[in-house]
Amino acid sequence: MKIGFMLPMFGVMANHENMIRMAHFAENKGFESVWSPDHIVMPTKIETPYPYTKSADYIADPKGAHLEPFTSLAFIAGHTKRVKLGFTVLIAPYRNPIETAKQMASLDVLSNGRLIVGTGAGWLNEEFEALNLSPKQKWPRTDEYIRIWKELWTAEEPHFEGEFFNFSNVQCRPQPIQKPHPPITIGGNGNSCFRRVVNLADGWQVVSEGPDFTYSKGGNLESSLKILRKMSEENGRDPKTIEITVVVIAGTPEGVIRDIPRYEELGVSRLILDFPSFVSEIQEMEDMLDTVASGTRLNTN
Repeated sequence: MKIGFMLPMFGVMANHENMIRMAHFAENKGFESVWSPDHIVMPTKIETPYPYTKSADYIADPKGAHLEPFTSLAFIAGHTKRVKLGFTVLIAPYRNPIETAKQMASLDVLSNGRLIVGTGAGWLNEEFEALNLSPKQKWPRTDEYIRIWKELWTAEEPHFEGEFFNFSNVQCRPQPIQKPHPPITIGGNGNSCFRRVVNLADGWQVVSEGPDFTYSKGGNLESSLKILRKMSEENGRDPKTIEITVVVIAGTPEGVIRDIPRYEELGVSRLILDFPSFVSEIQEMEDMLDTVASGTRLNTN
């Protein structure tokens, strides 16, 4: 099992010293990857239901700090040599896709090919409104933006005609080191998300409180995977080519170790441990991750 963890990028732990400390910890302990969430602004009052907890409440303190993901992963790249760097997830509609493609290609080059592009359409309506964006356009924009990224990353002479963006007669160099491009995982749940995973992505990323956790809107990881794999087969794609990543947002280190065989049985190949949402001391976070590292065989490939 490949195991990564969320960096201390939000709340009271979000600072220079802690980010460096956990980057070095990941390298030294053999974790596969470190991950960045994405919020630009946080509403002080959240009414949008969070889709990945039983309570439908957002798990982090909305009034706490939230470091910017591109700056943060570039910072971590400069303090590491091996560990992979991922977004969980980058909200595609929040940013100009051409500029975002440039930033991600540069990050892949400067990290020597270590970027994982976790992306999604977002869930927080109040944040969309604060950014003067329409939540109703989030999935159409996400589709188009991913296609734009791929075009700019792979084409010798990029050309694109879409609903929101059109361009030709341009170059966007450098292109990423990873070929044809950094792996793309789409986060979310439900049929709409699964169709996009099958058609646009290398993997699926989902948040869960455990391998058999039931989501607030019904269903669980096993039932979701059955739907995703069926859609994949119906579209002529081998389900085994879709990498499954689960962001674990609850539990104890011992519980994570206990649940790994069940995740493997379901076909999950990567876990991202989100301990920063539940602890406020960096030593506690490090101790929890150390317990996981000591209690399981980490896969860095």
